[in-house]
Amino acid sequence: MKKLMYLAVPALLLASCGPKEYAIQGKTTGEYEGKLALLQNKEGETVDSCVVADSAFAFAGLVADQSAYVISVEKTKVPVMVQNGATITADLTQAPAEVSDNGGLNDQLNAIMQTVSEASKALNEKAEKLMAEGIAYPQVRDSIQGDIEALYDIYRKGISENKENLVGARILGMVVREFYNDLAELDSVIAEVKYATEIKAVNDLRTFLEVAEKTKEGKMFVDFSGLDLEGNESKLSDYVGKGKYVLADFWASWCGPCKREIPNLIELQKQFGGEKFVVLGVNVWDQEDKFKEALKEEGITYPQIYVPRDGKVNATELYGIQGIPQIMLFGPDGTIVKRNLRGQEMKAFVADQLK
Repeated sequence: MKKLMYLAVPALLLASCGPKEYAIQGKTTGEYEGKLALLQNKEGETVDSCVVADSAFAFAGLVADQSAYVISVEKTKVPVMVQNGATITADLTQAPAEVSDNGGLNDQLNAIMQTVSEASKALNEKAEKLMAEGIAYPQVRDSIQGDIEALYDIYRKGISENKENLVGARILGMVVREFYNDLAELDSVIAEVKYATEIKAVNDLRTFLEVAEKTKEGKMFVDFSGLDLEGNESKLSDYVGKGKYVLADFWASWCGPCKREIPNLIELQKQFGGEKFVVLGVNVWDQEDKFKEALKEEGITYPQIYVPRDGKVNATELYGIQGIPQIMLFGPDGTIVKRNLRGQEMKAFVADQLK
């Protein structure tokens, strides 16, 4: 009997040596009473849920490693870093919400972001003071450039000092679009920052740059379809790769910078339009009636492809376009000759190609 008791003791010790669950305690305002609170992973999948009661909610569980989750209550989304054994509080009554974990990952991030906040405030105050003195914006920008770099250095330091934990990855996600527009550079950083792929913003940018790599200058065009002005299917390949230069303008009726480029495009079509050259409008992110109204208002007569906002075709994603106008020149064989053309530079470049 004694032998069996001795054997039982190690078994109990082993049973108690497993990882301790994380615990999240949250509070909300009364408007969320009875609503569903969700804990979601980076893919948007729900890993835990509960009903808000007495303006409070709670989650608990185990994770395989440090994980970037999001607390979601109706339209309120709050990022939270989770690791086993952590006790986390989330106060959704604040704006922005406050997440704390007794010196853990979330508090480490909070400390860095407090430094960022202070530097940002000082930078903005300096800029406002200079502008109040009547200094033009370009000169103000030059004057605060050093302060901007100092602010960026805070982010860089936060990433560098936290490469092995989720804090570095979270900071990277905040500035990734500011710092990286090259796929190889981004991949190099992802390889250095351990949890970078836990962050949606990082993954989204990588996907975007991977697509953009396929449609950068020197690459062959990627086809897509939309509608012509009569509602019939119209493809990019109906124009591109047919032996003439095609200046494609991705635009929308509501876009001020797009409208400012239209006179330049009309001028180029009048000057060079014919057997060797055509301007093509590609209307995106727009409503069909507004698009057609804009054609009349702006006096646009060159051909158009309207890309409906139904999600079936996303021409902007195919070409890695984050903002419009995006004006690019395709060569006679369909090669992308030049992207990001604007204004006088665009007119000079087109004229030079057509010599």
